[in-house]
Amino acid sequence: MQPVWIRTEGMPVMRTSRKAVEGEETCPILHREHVVPLTLAPHVRGVSSSTAYRQLPRGVARVKRRLFAIDAVRGWVMIFMALDHAMLFTYYHISAEAFQRRLPDPMPEAPHYLTRFITHYCAPTFIFLAGLGVALYTLSRRSQGLSEAEITRKLVTRGLLLVALQLTIINLIWGFGVSSGAALTYFGVLSCIGAGMVILAFARRLPVPTLGGGSLLMLLLMPAVLSATRVPPGAERPLLEILLQPSDKGWLAVNYPVLPWLGVMGLGCACGYWIADRPGRTSRFFLFLGAAMLAAWLPLRLAGGFGNLTPYLGGDWRHFLLMSKYPPSLAFLLWTLGGMSLAIAVHNHLEKRLSVTRFFGIVSLFGRTPLFFY
Repeated sequence: MQPVWIRTEGMPVMRTSRKAVEGEETCPILHREHVVPLTLAPHVRGVSSSTAYRQLPRGVARVKRRLFAIDAVRGWVMIFMALDHAMLFTYYHISAEAFQRRLPDPMPEAPHYLTRFITHYCAPTFIFLAGLGVALYTLSRRSQGLSEAEITRKLVTRGLLLVALQLTIINLIWGFGVSSGAALTYFGVLSCIGAGMVILAFARRLPVPTLGGGSLLMLLLMPAVLSATRVPPGAERPLLEILLQPSDKGWLAVNYPVLPWLGVMGLGCACGYWIADRPGRTSRFFLFLGAAMLAAWLPLRLAGGFGNLTPYLGGDWRHFLLMSKYPPSLAFLLWTLGGMSLAIAVHNHLEKRLSVTRFFGIVSLFGRTPLFFY
């Protein structure tokens, strides 16, 4: 039966059928993220002419409020990010985290190592959830009647603003271009997210299996691409550095090249569409996703070949957990995104208990205002 979407001023969006309008069956009203049934009175034979109704496009949003689990997990990694940035001024990072800097590398003591280790969840979580946010934003704006061209324009504008913010205000705060010894400019995580958002503004319209499968294929192929396009240290190839290979030499510093992270963002976008269409299965979906990623991580890391840009060459547990972050190896992404997925599953399952506490109110507030917090 062909559905009819009905919108009235000041009321939620209703999804019903033509027979329901005639009073013959129940129609569900989308309230927040749940579908609530509403039975029309038997005597109602139609809809007032003052009611504005129209057929809305397929894929309209079913999530009518922010998802607590997403905001809470993003809030946690905002806290971890602040800790990581504080550490940057008090202690060194581990140079072997970068693709072209191999072991041996001095390992810090366990407390510092573990503190740095938990901050590894920040960038993968930010970028994955940015992609998920593109999906939810798309569905939300479709429900408001915006055209695909308008949605694309708004996403492109947001992405370009993030890139501009990174290259101007944020870089000045970090000292790029003004401090002695610093690069002239820096392509960081905000630039990476912004560039990815511009690309997803167009790719978001792909079928979900195509978007998710293509993103996964990109992640699987990236180690081979990186090995084939390695930039010699000190060589200035700005386009290749921005797209593929991190570099801290010369006038341009790049930690987050676009293409190695684009697959993460695309995967997040595909997952966003999936959970929006199945709101009651969010916890199970992320539980399965996280468990599958961690199960794949262990043999991949033990094998030490494919997917390990920084291979495990022996040593204690600190060397085993030392994986390439700049750019991200497949092992690094499986570990961090697997942990993130389990955290989303737990927070979503315990939402009723956690969301009413003051502590998680603060944590989720950080997650709702990530750019301001940053």
